[in-house]
Amino acid sequence: MSETVKRAASTRHRAADSVGPARRDARLLIVGVGGQGVISLARLVGRAALEAGGEGRVGQLHGMSQRGGSVEATVVFGAGRTGFVSRGEADVLLALEPLEAARAAPRLAPGCLAWIERNPIAVPGVPAGPAEAELLAPVRAVTDRICRIDARAGARAAGAERSVNLVMLGALAVCGALPVGEDALRGVVAAARPAALAAFDEGRRLGAAALAARRGGG
Repeated sequence: MSETVKRAASTRHRAADSVGPARRDARLLIVGVGGQGVISLARLVGRAALEAGGEGRVGQLHGMSQRGGSVEATVVFGAGRTGFVSRGEADVLLALEPLEAARAAPRLAPGCLAWIERNPIAVPGVPAGPAEAELLAPVRAVTDRICRIDARAGARAAGAERSVNLVMLGALAVCGALPVGEDALRGVVAAARPAALAAFDEGRRLGAAALAARRGGG
């Protein structure tokens, strides 16, 4: 991909970094491993879109649902659109595990926004993966709009260690990248997982801090 094309695409996506009108036709790709709640998270986002009066189609529920297998799901916003996200089309990546973020790189649109959990999932008997810089090189080749948070620590701080997915959703909610607002997302979390609402709110706090660091060059 030429630098000119990459720069132009990045400019088209730039507004979604921060507060402002979200794209009405955004394509969200959620990736992780079995046991992290990837599919349930996609369904929550789709439900929030519908309850807010918009369109949110959940699709491509692929992967091994057992603990440790790769899992992905998509949510496509916009009237009359399918839930399919092709290669190079995802406007937003929500990665609950960094290795799965790297694997998802071919699906990302140039200049997309990527929220990535810092901590890899350790698999017994399998050697540790590459260092962070090497691991995320495929994502950085597509976009420089990467926000990383320690969602595992956030879930622990919220007293909901199994809710890394909701921490990540809370972080994504504060940036305004989706055509569904923070309040709508919080509302569906409160209805479906009231005991884990603190995890979503902790994610909002971590997400706001990550965005502030980006804007400050940190």
